[in-house]
Amino acid sequence: MIQDQEYKDINQVSILIFQIGWEQFVIDLLDVKEIIQAGQIRKLPKSLDYIDGIYNYRGEIIHVVNLKKKLNLNEYMLYRSKNSSTEEENYSNTKRYIIILKVDNNLIGFYVNRIINIDHIDVSEIIGLSPIFQTSVAMEYIKGVINFKERPRIMLDLGKILYEVEKFKIQQDLSSLT
Repeated sequence: MIQDQEYKDINQVSILIFQIGWEQFVIDLLDVKEIIQAGQIRKLPKSLDYIDGIYNYRGEIIHVVNLKKKLNLNEYMLYRSKNSSTEEENYSNTKRYIIILKVDNNLIGFYVNRIINIDHIDVSEIIGLSPIFQTSVAMEYIKGVINFKERPRIMLDLGKILYEVEKFKIQQDLSSLT
């Protein structure tokens, strides 16, 4: 079981399972403000390489993070299913969604390819990482691993995806727009 202060007083947690590229990840549903189908994203010049651009979300300008780029998923496949070649062909045809989170009083959008499911799990099912666990995803972004029947999935902490410097850069970009 994961030793996380966040889950010490509860028995169950609601989770959102989503797909980026060929990989499926999980986040705590309480972190999610809204899930929307991706619309027109405006690219910002001189932006960080994994920021796809800005999006007008209900009159507020938000940055959209491309998780596939940020997590370096172009280079690695954590899990390859029997249908991977079919999935690769269909990857470019999938609808894209933006998961909107509030991170340090800023709304941030995260691009994902597919929303798989919303589920409820016992907190005891979230296990910590062993020192030998290997993944291309930086360890500080991982809350734990959930072992589903079909395969384990990494539980991400999207709030930690942005470093302080990156948050400052985003604030600068937003200031330059006004």
